[in-house]
Amino acid sequence: MNLKYMRMLPGMEYSTTPAPEPDDHEGVVRITVDTAEQVPRKPDGVTLRRGLRYHEGLRLDLHTPSTPGRHPLVVYLPGGGFAVAPRAMARRERAFIAASGYAVASVQYRTTRQKATYRQGLADAQAAIGYLTGRAEDFGIDPGRIGVWGESAGGYMASLVGLEDERIGAVVDKFGAVDIARLAEGFDQRMHTFLGDPDNAVNRYGAAEANPADLARPGAPAFLLLHGDDDRVIPPVQTLELHLALRAAGVDSTRYLLTGAGHGHLALSGEQSRQWTSLQVMTLVRDFLDRNLRG
Repeated sequence: MNLKYMRMLPGMEYSTTPAPEPDDHEGVVRITVDTAEQVPRKPDGVTLRRGLRYHEGLRLDLHTPSTPGRHPLVVYLPGGGFAVAPRAMARRERAFIAASGYAVASVQYRTTRQKATYRQGLADAQAAIGYLTGRAEDFGIDPGRIGVWGESAGGYMASLVGLEDERIGAVVDKFGAVDIARLAEGFDQRMHTFLGDPDNAVNRYGAAEANPADLARPGAPAFLLLHGDDDRVIPPVQTLELHLALRAAGVDSTRYLLTGAGHGHLALSGEQSRQWTSLQVMTLVRDFLDRNLRG
């Protein structure tokens, strides 16, 4: 969706100015993305099961490789401002990872639409993992190799799951929120007003009560953090805060800052959006998962 149309949707807003990116830090890599080569929309060798009911009416979609054997599991948690969690999100990117030899589940979790808080959302993510590992033989899953992946609000959720569940071996966080109380930092006054409203979905979800950076601990799974430097929805300093906390705890954390990229598909232009479906960026994700779930 073009970011300029966002304000037509209830409860959506963006900053007219980008937030400044702090100075470079160890383990932060700034990259310029070549968008010419994109991941395929429907790669060969992948099976998609839609609408699997896993818990109290909630559903997930599951991509699995057509090759036999047990495959590492990657649980994808979609974004949606804590108001929605559409499991159809990032289907193209998920299929690419599945074609690389992973079972990839996109999980619908409860949000403010169901009058839930982040605690119920985390419980749903755990229930989905339990559902999938409990049927590991049916789905061709290796229950000993599990990663979580999310973007935006889903990135926040994925980071919390990864830092609380000792079964998780890798976390991919794309432009996720971290410190909700500072979510408007560096943005224009309109965003400060918007995010300061107690009726905002972000605040009603209670996410300010849990900061993933506070949970950074020795022995935590490896993290891959990605953020665009022109993100008008979640400032890049959010993933930087998590990265620095993980590094301070001795955790393997790498953060990529994408030059000119916006907030995933909520972007000012199609070229910004295409950065996130580029072969270059998705190869970074695949290689990270390979190192930590196959190595």
